[in-house]
Amino acid sequence: MGLMDKIKKMLLKSKFETAELYEKETTIFGSQTSYGKKLNLSPDEKSKLVKNLTPREKETFLILLGGYSLKEAAKQLGISYSTANTYQTAIYKKLHVNSRAELIINFRDVSETGDG
Repeated sequence: MGLMDKIKKMLLKSKFETAELYEKETTIFGSQTSYGKKLNLSPDEKSKLVKNLTPREKETFLILLGGYSLKEAAKQLGISYSTANTYQTAIYKKLHVNSRAELIINFRDVSETGDG
């Protein structure tokens, strides 16, 4: 194995270890339901996650929690579908969910209490 191969191997190992460490630090554990994962978060933790949303993401979040489609949300907000989709993607990432079902399962109580 040449010097360059050893350096590449070291760099790849380093990137992998860094990514693995980051994943451990940012993983939120939950239990699986038939519709998606249920996050093990307290109401305060949920509220903090929602507070990290931008004002426009928060508006989109509340509309999506209300059961509206993404197309309907875009129309209500006066934005294009693709912009609404961008907001939805950011919301899912920031709230650690992968679907509308998971969003509703985990955050419906946030909108009910007005913490969002």
